[in-house]
Amino acid sequence: MTDKKSHKIHFLDAILFIVFWMIIWGGLMIWKQDVILSKLIEKHESRYTKFEAIDEILDGEFYDEDILSGSKADMVEWALVGYVGAIDDPYTVYLKEEDNTELMNELEDNAGFAGIWAVIEKQENYVIISEVLKNSPAARAGLLPLDRIYMVEDQTLEDLSATEVVQLIRGEKWTEVNLFIEREWKKWEENSRFLVTIVRDDVSIPSVTSEVIEKDGKTLLYLEVYIISNKTTALLLEEVSEALQSAGKIDGIILDLRGNSWWYLEEAVKLLGHFFPRDTLLVKSKYKAYEDIDHVSKWRWELWNYPIVILVDQLTASAGEIIALKFQEEWKTIIWMQTFGKWSIQAVEDFKDGSSLKYTVWKWYSPNDVNIDKEWITPDIEVERDYEKYKEDWTDNQLETAKEELLKLIK
Repeated sequence: MTDKKSHKIHFLDAILFIVFWMIIWGGLMIWKQDVILSKLIEKHESRYTKFEAIDEILDGEFYDEDILSGSKADMVEWALVGYVGAIDDPYTVYLKEEDNTELMNELEDNAGFAGIWAVIEKQENYVIISEVLKNSPAARAGLLPLDRIYMVEDQTLEDLSATEVVQLIRGEKWTEVNLFIEREWKKWEENSRFLVTIVRDDVSIPSVTSEVIEKDGKTLLYLEVYIISNKTTALLLEEVSEALQSAGKIDGIILDLRGNSWWYLEEAVKLLGHFFPRDTLLVKSKYKAYEDIDHVSKWRWELWNYPIVILVDQLTASAGEIIALKFQEEWKTIIWMQTFGKWSIQAVEDFKDGSSLKYTVWKWYSPNDVNIDKEWITPDIEVERDYEKYKEDWTDNQLETAKEELLKLIK
């Protein structure tokens, strides 16, 4: 009887012991959760309380209530622009509805170029002309690649995006627009500023153009790729096919990627796949949140055996650099001028109000594990563009040198 009672007491002690530690452990877990919650609240307050405080001050004390009420939506939009813009990455941006619409329009295969037949882009506080098309209104006015636009009419451009500058330049056909230009002359180590008046005209530029060049008994195919859009590969193959039909043969190819700063990774890989054997590693994508991807050739490699020379410049970026560096690492290809150095890719998250967040989600690496983001492709041969000669009679000295180098590869 005593043994049974003793066992019962020990059993109750064990239950009490377990309950005691469950209470203690539960208390610790609750305390831990409270600590985590308090830290989250503290973190939230330290980040956003100032916005709430400013909003409260304005709501309570700002004199013109109607102005404040009508500005609330814009205040939030511009706050988001500034918030994302503070990240030290020029390719991560918050796009308001109108800017996002313009971006989507630019991704179409045929792009309208600002009413003057020139391609522009924003670099720091400058608006740079990256490409001037032959026989265009911009060319007839004497504009050159790398000219800087610092004013349009009476509007300064420091605080404007490239999209906003394009809207200033565009207008009705046959109307005039005044551009204030700054041109840097390295040989004189000084800058020249002048006013240019241009008559606007309509233009739609295909992503690929070609020319068959007969030189020293050889047939050279010159392919100029303006943008890498979702139809570039198909258009390039059409140009190659037509050249073969008209000329009967092609001895070598010049691929011109100068001024090409567009970003279709899939199209760059697809285009390269026609120059390299199936399953060749072309480029690698490395992510933070996802598994890395090896992009390999999956298409016909009918252009594999052609000697090729690539033309690039300091405005060749993104998908254009992927193509150029793959050729440089694998082939005896010649590269002109240092490239821009953009080897990151951005995803776009769209919101219901038409705005979007464009943010860097991965970076590209060459098959040799080289990433040139914020660096550049070092050229095999560097030839500085002779803009005076180009302006005088449209002679492209870089292209002429490319022809000579291609003939050497053919021989």
